[in-house]
Amino acid sequence: MDQNYYIAVFETKNKAVFLYSTLETMGYSNFQLISTPCTLKAGCNYSIKFRNIRYADVLAREAEELNIGAFDIYFVEKKDGKYKYKKTNI
Repeated sequence: MDQNYYIAVFETKNKAVFLYSTLETMGYSNFQLISTPCTLKAGCNYSIKFRNIRYADVLAREAEELNIGAFDIYFVEKKDGKYKYKKTNI
């Protein structure tokens, strides 16, 4: 089972929840709302998880449409039982 995935990390919890809710209403089922890993951002925050990088375009398009602003995308890889996070340039 492939345990690698991507997460979109937003400035605030509300922005992540708003975008996720919008995507869910639009019928997208390939996104998941998760807690942001503490190693990336301290505090109570949420991120949007997705498995295929091509969905980053969907996130970017809808975030722009909703005037949510910029967000960071990380590639998450589980290696030797630990998660490693690598910021992408998308």
